[in-house]
Amino acid sequence: MSLIKKLKKYGWMIKAISQTKFSTKRAMAKGLRNRKKYFPKKRVKADIENLINCALCPNMCRFDCPAVQASKKETHSPAMKAKIGYYLEMDYLEKVEENIIPLFEGCVHCSGCKIWCPFDFAVGDLLDGVAADLFEQDVLPQPIKNFSQRIRDNNGLYKKEHYLQATKSLEAFNEGEIYYFPGCVTMGNNAKVIDSIKIIANKSSSSIISKPEDRWCCGAPSIYAGDIEKAKELAAHNSAHIKSLEVKAIICECPECTHMLKEQYPQLGFDLEVPIYHVAEWVDILLKQKKIALKNGEELDEYKDWLPISFHDPCVLARKLDVVDQPTEIMKLMFPEKFKENAYSKEHTHCCGFGGLVNIVNPELALKMAKNRLDEFSQENIKTIVTSCPTCWYSFMKANENFEFEIRDLLEIIAELIE
Repeated sequence: MSLIKKLKKYGWMIKAISQTKFSTKRAMAKGLRNRKKYFPKKRVKADIENLINCALCPNMCRFDCPAVQASKKETHSPAMKAKIGYYLEMDYLEKVEENIIPLFEGCVHCSGCKIWCPFDFAVGDLLDGVAADLFEQDVLPQPIKNFSQRIRDNNGLYKKEHYLQATKSLEAFNEGEIYYFPGCVTMGNNAKVIDSIKIIANKSSSSIISKPEDRWCCGAPSIYAGDIEKAKELAAHNSAHIKSLEVKAIICECPECTHMLKEQYPQLGFDLEVPIYHVAEWVDILLKQKKIALKNGEELDEYKDWLPISFHDPCVLARKLDVVDQPTEIMKLMFPEKFKENAYSKEHTHCCGFGGLVNIVNPELALKMAKNRLDEFSQENIKTIVTSCPTCWYSFMKANENFEFEIRDLLEIIAELIE
């Protein structure tokens, strides 16, 4: 965040403090001097200072939290989750399932709260540290323990047999300067995306290599589950594997994988040292370099029954990676008149409901959030929802029970309309 944006965001706080009574200022100063007594005596991974900041905030971001809007439970509100996390760290709450579960079922890690936060943090990021401490103490609820063990056993979300179709599709990427890192959800549920990348690569003469047998999960799910040791093991393996290929760039179709490789691997000690792009960025580059061109989908009969069309911005893509303009511009190229931007788009997007581990611990609540998001498109009479995240695609496919919408991945549409 730039200095000017910070001043605009925090200006009201400076003004408010300056206008308080002297006694209030003195009390605040005293609190700062004695702040250590509010921190755990033992070293912890959680960001205690910002958990306190969030817990003491009047929940100004509550209105935009998809979990609390779906569940109507105050324990899912951002400030309350921070309070629960803090109380668990300070041993003010017993570390039992009923006290721990709200942190996992009530946070999709969408960073929507960060948009409104005067401290510029996301509650989900704060809860990662709490999860790591709870994992070390072996007190996490059994569903989360089982999930962590599944990743440890498979080095991914699924067993290798679940990836057979995707692995076969990836055989075409046997040599190249660009490494394609396929996400677990795509490999396990939507291999058509891989075929679409193949078409785009052929049309643009892009040389791509991918080694599905050697690639492991990016590690994001392990971080959500508090298993930092496994996340580091996955990062170390993937880093060594990718570096051995001496590629010049990396592309990912999954925003979570992109964010892990680009932002979190260096924090874990594994810098891949090459540009890392989400596929929307990659396609945008190809278009600007005039290596590909796209047809007008509105002129084709097969699309006429599925217009107007809109784009769902994945939370991680929009808010953590700041990729907001490229998908919209690509959509406008393909549907210049019938593309309709949703009221909640770009950095103000609403979550699909399947972020974090919500679908692991409370699938009913995850589905409710997904349906709430689909309702926002329904209110605008959208017939086709396009996204660029395998988890969002999977979520909407499950929530689209009455087949009200056509649910498509951005790459599929591009592959169909590429000239």
